[in-house]
Amino acid sequence: MGTGSSHGNTSLLLFLLFSVLVSKCLSLTTVEIQNAIDDDNISLDMHCRSKNNDLGQRSLFKGDSWHWDFRAIEGLTHFWCDFRWYDNLNHHWLGGTFDVYRSGFPRDKYKNELCGTDCVWSARRDGFYLYQDNTGAWQKRDDWHVVP
Repeated sequence: MGTGSSHGNTSLLLFLLFSVLVSKCLSLTTVEIQNAIDDDNISLDMHCRSKNNDLGQRSLFKGDSWHWDFRAIEGLTHFWCDFRWYDNLNHHWLGGTFDVYRSGFPRDKYKNELCGTDCVWSARRDGFYLYQDNTGAWQKRDDWHVVP
């Protein structure tokens, strides 16, 4: 009888472990991009994608935002966006290609440290910012580059 209950405890432990892993994979993650560049006439042009999903091109005007949801799989999910906008003050194009979500393994830095399941990005005149849930503050993550 002793081995039967040991086997039952092992099965229950494996079932619970599997349930936790599945629920982590099935939870939705949201990425939101906001145009907070301080000029009403600036359009932020962007093209976001992953290895398997092309989300298409969009233009956001000041105050506009766009988001998408997905199921992140640790170590496999990676979304990035190409950005471009015309700086009316300095009269040149600025842009960059930035990761907006990259899952890691065994530790998912975005989910565990940076933004949880809601990654909110803000495009500003001086760079690209991520809102961090754990601190409640915006952190500059990338700089714009002059685009020829």
